[in-house]
Amino acid sequence: MGKVSATEHEATDDGQGPRRRVRTPHVDLTDSEILQRGLEAFAELGYPGASVRELAKRLGVNHNFINDRFGSKEKFWRAAVDHALRAPLQQLITIIEGDLDDVEKFKCVVRTFHSQAANMPHANRVISNESVFESDRLNYLYSEYTGRFVEKLEPLAQRLIASGLMPAMSMDVLFSALTGPAVVMTQRQLVRRMDEVGEPPTDEWRQKTDSLAEVVIRGLLG
Repeated sequence: MGKVSATEHEATDDGQGPRRRVRTPHVDLTDSEILQRGLEAFAELGYPGASVRELAKRLGVNHNFINDRFGSKEKFWRAAVDHALRAPLQQLITIIEGDLDDVEKFKCVVRTFHSQAANMPHANRVISNESVFESDRLNYLYSEYTGRFVEKLEPLAQRLIASGLMPAMSMDVLFSALTGPAVVMTQRQLVRRMDEVGEPPTDEWRQKTDSLAEVVIRGLLG
């Protein structure tokens, strides 16, 4: 997607004089960059703390930009969430609907889920923030993402349970078993303290994520 261009609107100096054309400042950010910065702000500040003025400041735009461009702060939040979660969800659905046998399919889902979580800490922090309280935002996250993932995963899990390859459990327990360890991998500062080292190289971090996925797989598939 391209960079956001300047727009024009009509305004008057005092409400009495002739209308003039006013151009809003050019925004030297791509759509993707705008949504990523918004996601990072919502992750750090929480939705209530991320005022429109603070969001505009972080984007380097005037305070009218969010409403002019997206319609409202909540619509901007939804756009940022969609930008972060739509492709990862589709990747998981593609695996679940693929041609692998059930055991390999489940293993691939777990490994992919953990890899995704490790690579999108801001999105996971937004999900964690919103999962504490009832809100329209939580309803949106569940209806568009979490609920759709669980709906797709449940038939696969039920087949594995019926065949004796996975212990009987409810979907909320299975989802907790998947997400709990994955979320830990987004808490890099905590993991660094456990290792007593600095930020690990990308390859080492990937190995940690893969190792955790294997622990989850062995636990769930015995």
